[in-house]
Amino acid sequence: MNRALRLVLVGLALFVFVRATCRRGPVEVTPVEVMEIADEVYYHNVSITWDGSYYYTLNGGNDDWSRINQYDKDGDWVESFEPELDGRTLFYTTDKTLYAKAYDTDLYTIDLYEEDYDTEEGGLFEEDQTSVGFTPDGRQAFELSEGTVHVYDLGEDDEVASFDLERYYDEGNYGMAVAASDQHLFVWGAEDEILVYDHKGRFVTEFELPREGFWASLSWCNGMLWIADDSDSKDELGTGTWFGYQLKGLR
Repeated sequence: MNRALRLVLVGLALFVFVRATCRRGPVEVTPVEVMEIADEVYYHNVSITWDGSYYYTLNGGNDDWSRINQYDKDGDWVESFEPELDGRTLFYTTDKTLYAKAYDTDLYTIDLYEEDYDTEEGGLFEEDQTSVGFTPDGRQAFELSEGTVHVYDLGEDDEVASFDLERYYDEGNYGMAVAASDQHLFVWGAEDEILVYDHKGRFVTEFELPREGFWASLSWCNGMLWIADDSDSKDELGTGTWFGYQLKGLR
């Protein structure tokens, strides 16, 4: 064996050894608040989405007091709609459609200007109360129920996988909400803590937000993680505030 080949083999062996013995440190995430939207609704502030030009928020608690608010990119109010839906999640897809999950197991499409909704897929989800997370491309939805994440293919309108989470906060309804980015899932930890997983359910990291939020409000849109304090206004209009955070350090 010549000297050059021996050096190459020694170098490869060292490379493999270093990769095998080194351990990546924890992912450090710093949430930076970049936006607030004061959102006047009935009952509860449950979801926010973005269509590339406007934000849309959805309330929940009673389908007779339903409200979707439209805001411009600066968070200024534009228009309100009443789709008569007891909402849990609202999402705008790249095919220019608003989807919603309400207090039931169906997936809906919403026509804002008809102020009405149609059932897209009946009985798609597992639980009535859950607030699901849609990926930004609109291809998948994730639903958290009793520690299990159910994965749905929205092209096939069917569940395609499921997995159990290592940790999540199971207090009240906090264990029934999940938000999804293109790579990560976000679920509640205790109080103001957020736990981060990848789309296969592998734990990534955890971090604290500077405030607590209403359980169903956990959302991802326009490159930010969102939570809202709750108006809790019943059938009289009240204002809850949405807070949008960029997550520095999370790739």
